[in-house]
Parts: sequence; C-alpha cells; structure tokens
Amino acid sequence: MSARRGSRPARAAGFTLTELMIVVALVGVLTTLGIYLMRAKPRASDVASQLSSKIAEASRKAVATGAVRSDVATALASTARTRAVISVAARGGTIALERLEEDPAPADTASWVTLSVEALHPSITISGYKASADLTGGATAPDVALAAGASLEVRCYPDGRCDGMTIYLASDGGRRKARVVVMPLGGSPATFATW
Repeated sequence: MSARRGSRPARAAGFTLTELMIVVALVGVLTTLGIYLMRAKPRASDVASQLSSKIAEASRKAVATGAVRSDVATALASTARTRAVISVAARGGTIALERLEEDPAPADTASWVTLSVEALHPSITISGYKASADLTGGATAPDVALAAGASLEVRCYPDGRCDGMTIYLASDGGRRKARVVVMPLGGSPATFATW
C-alpha cells in the first residue's frame, strides 16, 4: 500500500458541538428580542397620534359628505356632520367615527351611523379634556376628568372645522403624558408628548 504524499486526513462533515451551541444561543436571543419588540406597550404619545388621525379623518369625512339639511340642522340645533366618540374604559377604551344621516324629507330627524371603531391600548388612560385648544401646555390636570364608562365627543362640520378641545392621556401610572389639541379653525389636530 502506498501512502499518498501531501494528503491530509479527511475531516468528518457536520457541525461541532460548540458551533451548534452558538447558533442555538443566537436564535434564542433573536427570538426574545422579537417577542419583546412585538409586545412592547405603546406610549401615551402613540395613542395620541391614533386619536389625532381619527379626528382628522372625521374632519375629512364631514367635508366630503357636505352640509346637513337646513330643517334637520334647525331641529337638532347643530350643523355637525361627523363626530369622533371616545369611550373610556377602566383600561384603554375605544374611538368611534360616526356620520349624521338625515331621515328622508319631510322628516326633520337624523341618526348617527357608526363608520368605524378602533380599540385604544389598555395600558393608556384617557385622563380628561379641556373645552379649548391648549397649545402652551403646563396643565397639571385636565379641566374635566374622565372615569371608566364616560365618553367624549369631538364634532366636525362640513367646512372642515371641529370643536376645539384638548384631550389628555397618560401611561405608566401617569409618568408618561401626551395631549391631542384640536384646533377650532380646522386643520389636523396637533399631538404633544407632554401636558
């Protein structure tokens, strides 16, 4: 038998135990990180942005739908076409977008029809509101506190205006705060990461 010159002994194919342990550890770390990021609680400012988007949508739909019939507006004492209704729960709540639908003439009545409903994250508390637009901040508490079971509505009109108000939110036991400022002259509501 002749030995081949310059050949090395054949290495077994496959992974070593150390290489397998490193791969398993990396997969574990990435899985843990992924779960943490997917389950992270939103901040109060995140939910403030959600509310702001819904109120802006109510304003756009009010413009798109047009004016309320004059006899219905007189009977209801309001020309509001859409509204965003924020319902407060012990944990979180909902925001519903509704549109006023007139009954056929000669009736001067109308009813609110729900267009969409979104749940607010249960880690967020809707603390209350102020019936004016607070751009400067500095409030220690809202003018009107909201408890579980309460609701708040922001009405929007065919010219794009909405009722001016400030909605206050908190998370992490009140450590993180945010507010949504709805301007009475129209435009998208502004969100701030403080009170």
